[in-house]
Amino acid sequence: MKIIYSDKHLIHNPPFEIYDGAKEPYAEKPERIETIAKYLKEKGMTDFVSPAHFPIDNILAVHQREYVDFLEKRSAKLQKTEILYPSDFIMDTYTPIVNGTFEAAVNSVDIALTGAKLILNGEKKIYSLCRPPGHHADYKTMGGYCYFNNAAIAANYLSKHGKVAILDIDFHHGNGTQNIFHERADVFYVSIHADPHVKFPYSSGFIDERGKGEGLGFNRNYPLPLGISNQQYLEVLQKALKDVKKFNPKFLVVSAGFDTYEKDPIGGFKLTIPVYKTIGQQIANLSLPILVIQEGGYYVEDLGKIAYSLLQGLV
Repeated sequence: MKIIYSDKHLIHNPPFEIYDGAKEPYAEKPERIETIAKYLKEKGMTDFVSPAHFPIDNILAVHQREYVDFLEKRSAKLQKTEILYPSDFIMDTYTPIVNGTFEAAVNSVDIALTGAKLILNGEKKIYSLCRPPGHHADYKTMGGYCYFNNAAIAANYLSKHGKVAILDIDFHHGNGTQNIFHERADVFYVSIHADPHVKFPYSSGFIDERGKGEGLGFNRNYPLPLGISNQQYLEVLQKALKDVKKFNPKFLVVSAGFDTYEKDPIGGFKLTIPVYKTIGQQIANLSLPILVIQEGGYYVEDLGKIAYSLLQGLV
């Protein structure tokens, strides 16, 4: 399996986030991706590919131009040691801008699009090791550590060649991805996540959100209580996969968050490392071209093991 990776994400490294009004260490740190890349190479998965650069039009097809321009300009104006929580285009206090944020976010999109292009060229499974993550980024809003919606941009790119399903298995609901495709019937979004009554993003991911207009019926949420076990999760995954199969897409994009892991510091499920292989196997049983996009996951010590387990199941 080809793995799309770049070390350019290292230039996005905010020193802190703000939680309940207090500064705390930034959870979405560069070590997340570096740990995964290192472990996969140690396990013999060495087919790493550098991303190509794609026109900005691919981002503008999903995000508002004013938002994209804002992020570029504000990021460029910051000194190397400065950090900014802007008053515009931001949904929370977990998503600061530093000097390298825009460049890293564009590179993350390039990683996703390089994977999507390889899928169009006939590859069956690709892992795009994206950072910053993307599924909380909305049309004109950054949030939840996300700036540009990598999965949505890749899905939109693929949608020109056939129907696309997005399966989001991050612990948190992908509010940005849902909103971007909320009124479209050519991209089906299904998400398994923690109950938004008790976990971020709090305002979306409820079971009655089914899409709108032409998109009605092409959005499906499976909010779950905290403490979900491996077996309980797999039972819900089967329902989500049946939804995907019914939609009959040409391509599948997987927003793969590893914050569902039992030791994740901001999660709340009880999934263990071996179950990710089963998750991968069950997804692979759909027999679709699969683009895996890295989203969350914050227990750095085991992220490589989790990623390897999932990929072993997929292949």
